[in-house]
Parts: sequence; C-alpha cells; structure tokens
Amino acid sequence: MQSTLQLLRDMIAIPSVNPMGAANQSAEKGMANFIENVLNGARIDCERQTVSEGRANVIAIVHSTESDVNGIMLNSHMDTVPVDNMSIKPFDPVIENGRVFGRGSCDAKASIAAMMSALIEYANQPHRPRPAVFAAMADEEFGFSGSWKLIEKSWPVSACVVGEPTLLTRVIAHKGIVRWRIAVDGLSAHGAEPELGRNAVYDGARVALALEEYAQRLAEKQPHPRLGHSTLNVGRVAGGHAVNIVPDKCVFELECRLLPGEDGQQAVTSCEHFLRDRLPESVQLTFESPYLIDPAMETAPEAEIVEALARAQQDELGFHRELAGANYGTDGSKLSRAGIQTVVCGPGDIAQAHTANEFVEITQLELATRMYSRLLANWNAED
Repeated sequence: MQSTLQLLRDMIAIPSVNPMGAANQSAEKGMANFIENVLNGARIDCERQTVSEGRANVIAIVHSTESDVNGIMLNSHMDTVPVDNMSIKPFDPVIENGRVFGRGSCDAKASIAAMMSALIEYANQPHRPRPAVFAAMADEEFGFSGSWKLIEKSWPVSACVVGEPTLLTRVIAHKGIVRWRIAVDGLSAHGAEPELGRNAVYDGARVALALEEYAQRLAEKQPHPRLGHSTLNVGRVAGGHAVNIVPDKCVFELECRLLPGEDGQQAVTSCEHFLRDRLPESVQLTFESPYLIDPAMETAPEAEIVEALARAQQDELGFHRELAGANYGTDGSKLSRAGIQTVVCGPGDIAQAHTANEFVEITQLELATRMYSRLLANWNAED
C-alpha cells in the first residue's frame, strides 16, 4: 500500500479545481478515478454516485463480518478552490521543512489521504463488527451538491467524521450560509445630461450604507456560545455600462452566515424588510431568490461520535482537543440533517486553506491517519 504521504502527493498532482458555478464537466474526475483505483487495488468496492453531468461522488463500503448496521462514515471532499492567486506551483507537491505544499494539500486532500489509509487498514482486519464507509465528495467548495446528493440514499452508518482542516480539533457546530443578489434599478441617460436619468450607483451607495447598518444590528444580537453572532457580507457590487452612460442598474451579491436554527429564506426576508424601512421609496429594489441556502450544523457534546473521537485521540495520540465551533460551512450539515451524528475533524490549519502557498504539516497528516484508524477500530469494536 502507498504511504499516506505518497497518497497525498499523488492527489495534489491531480487538478480538481471547482469551476465555482461555471460549466465544467470534469472537475473531480481525475481525483475520482485515482481514489477508485487505489481502493479497488486494496480489494475495496467503490461506487460512483452521479451529482451532475460528468461529476460524481465516490463511495466505498467495507462490509461488516457480522451485521451491516450502525457503522461509521469518513467523509471529505475532492474539489479545491481556484489557483489564480497562488505563489507556488499548485500541482507540484513539494516537501519542505516538514510541510507538503500545493493546492488542496490542506483543504482537504490531507483528510482524504488519511481516511483512505485508515479505511484500507480496517478492511484488512479479519474481524469487522460494523461497516465502515468512505465518501469522497464533489462540489463542496461551491454548492455542496455532492453532499445533498449523498443523503438522497441511506447508508449503513449512524455517525460521521467530516475531514476539514481543524488541527484535529473536534468541531461540533458551524454556521450555515444563504447567498442572494439585490438589484437596484435606475434610469439610463446620456452622461452629458445625468439629470435626465436616475443613477443606480448613487442609489446603490445608499443601499450599501443601509446594509452596513444591518450587519451591525446582527452583531448586537444574542451570540451562540460556540459561533458568536450571524454575519452579513457584501462580496460583489457591479453597476454601469460605460463612463458616459448613467447606470440603470447596480447589483449586490451578498451572503449571511447563519446560526443553528436560523432559516436562510427568513434571513433574506428580514434583510429586505430592513432595507425597505430605511430607504426612501424612490430607491427601487429587486430581491432575487437565494441561489444558495445551506444549513448550519450543531451536534450535542455528549453525542456518541463526539465522545468516540475524543477516546480515539486520547488512546492513539495521548491527548484530545477541546470542542469548538467554526464560522465556515462544510458537508457535515447535510449529513447531520439526514439524522447522522456528525463531527468535523481533520489535519491542517484552516488558516492555510485557500491561500497563495497552501500547505499541510506532515505531522498533522500522520496524526490524523492514526486517529482515524483508531476511531474505526474503537467504533466498530463497540456493541
């Protein structure tokens, strides 16, 4: 079997950039082929689950020698963010100073490599009381379509660990996301006679200030003990056609990060009501329906998987990390919504994810492999 480090280097060398909504029918294809070939070579059966044309999840099941119920899933994603901003060669897995560099090294191919090694080790055990499932996801970095597709089918598991760069901290809560657009309508006119039109950018400036006020109001609400308060961010603004034309439209693209229990559509509606109350009626707004609503996740601290992961860390590594929350979203919220107890925990530091010189510490990779292996052994040995 290839070492976990070699698996990681091989996967970094395979581009799997998410097209971020643009047409692309092969984003994860190379990764899916590689994962399937490695696991098939270890005599582990895999299946492809079509997510969209040319894109698929890869799911492997190591069957129990006793009863195929109440197993555990290891889950992480194959896609990466784009490479345009990188200061290193994105697909050249250089090792330097105890680190592996490259796009996806941290987020989240290190998790995939460690999980695959742990799964292969478990598959080689003659006694397997419960099943183990490994799920490699498509489209985590943009639309989470892979995880929504995954939960359309039942799997023989009651718990899941999602691999993301948490420095092996057990994340039991993270925020959800809602993204939408607001169009500000104006009236086009010649730039030499701006009084004949209505400048949508000027009205857009009023909208921007009102959105800033709304974001401040969110920060004043009662915080979640692990996640703080919900947030609003204006990520893109576009308006105008040419410098000598009065712009007839200004479009905002924005998102709210949601707390557990908050509804994405309601968050958009609340923002709309706030803006309409604050702005003069002459400001013409069109709120588009959200193009992404993703739920938050929250797992009870006393959940079986939370405690089992702590025991695996303590038994194998000699320590266990404290429980934490995260402001970013993961595939875990969909699994949790499907009734599967879920914890997010993996190698690497989220501060390195998506960066110009992305890397993961080799020590983190090694610790994660041992942790996942012990988790599978402990979980599947329990009654």
